[in-house]
Amino acid sequence: MTPIALVIVSTASSPLSSEEFRHGWDQLHRVLPPPTVWLETPALASPEAWHQALDQAPEAAPLDGNARVLLLRHGHAMIGPDVLERLGRALDDAQDAHTAVHAFDPGFPPALAPDYCTVRGMERYLEQLGASELPLLPDSGQHVPLVTLTTVAAVRAGTVRSHAQWVPGAFVHDFASYHQARREDMLPLLPAGVARVLDVGGGEGGFLQAIKELRGCETHLAEYSQEACRTARTQVDHVWQGDFLTQPFAGLPRQGQGAFDCISFLDVLEHANDPRAWLARARGLLAPGGSVLISVPNVGHWGVMADLIEGRWDYCPLGIHCVTHVRFFTWKTLQDMLTSAGFAVDHLERVQVPAPADWASHWAHTPRLKADPASWNTYAFLVRATPLKEGPWA
Repeated sequence: MTPIALVIVSTASSPLSSEEFRHGWDQLHRVLPPPTVWLETPALASPEAWHQALDQAPEAAPLDGNARVLLLRHGHAMIGPDVLERLGRALDDAQDAHTAVHAFDPGFPPALAPDYCTVRGMERYLEQLGASELPLLPDSGQHVPLVTLTTVAAVRAGTVRSHAQWVPGAFVHDFASYHQARREDMLPLLPAGVARVLDVGGGEGGFLQAIKELRGCETHLAEYSQEACRTARTQVDHVWQGDFLTQPFAGLPRQGQGAFDCISFLDVLEHANDPRAWLARARGLLAPGGSVLISVPNVGHWGVMADLIEGRWDYCPLGIHCVTHVRFFTWKTLQDMLTSAGFAVDHLERVQVPAPADWASHWAHTPRLKADPASWNTYAFLVRATPLKEGPWA
């Protein structure tokens, strides 16, 4: 395969705005180390931005028209093994200096639907894709690619999208929406009659925006990231930037004590060194009759089990193996933590991502194992809990 000489990436969405994004950015650079040259453009990805980046980069001047260029819509992408090689082979087969090839992504998946939840799971999926022998798909212009391999000549001529094809064996993961999730799956757990809601660690406030649209509640966000808070202020009533445990909630009566009808921790507690301290703080901030909403990934999911059997535990920017996770939960350990923090579960939902039938059958019939299919088929737990009225915490 002809080596990739340049990477042009839009940094309009900062790849360094969180620890998760920084981890993904570092991993991306490991996929394409020197001598590949990286050109960053603050503009949104477009043919004009790519052309300008080429014109302004002295490193690009000596390159001929056939030199390979990888175009990234943003820097929040996971590129698995062999993906660039598959794109390269497809571009070689095209034998046209003014063409381009795209990788599929979750926003526009190939015919073989994605079924992974870990890095190793993504590798297994890519192995299936590589063996599928699906035909190339002409670029209709309806979908904006995340990753495109092309040539200097195509970028200069502005023909990247007009002569392009999608390569079924090439797939990349897009995690740009990590801080933007609306989490509408949690809305049915929201108690009736809530008037004021606090979302802790809610990124850019997508969940609170969804609550506002549904219930018209007064919305509050406690978020550490300054960049996420800047965006959140456009869609959340009150934004409290900083550490939740020490946030004074200045301006609220009694510094927020008893102020909130519901407090949510959506994929947050697994990032906390002491999640019970966060729940203890929430107890004091809840109004009488208030409740907490919690979602946490299940470390007992079959995807994790399969990885461990293969000797793998790969940290990544998101998911069960998120690089900033410091606590890991099964249903038992989640229950134990809630009880010790003075909460009782009054509603549970399990996000189901079932194991492959042959794997599940093998595990279920393994002697001396007390197999729990309900556990390994659960990707995450969605919980509503209320404070216990008796005990040392009352």
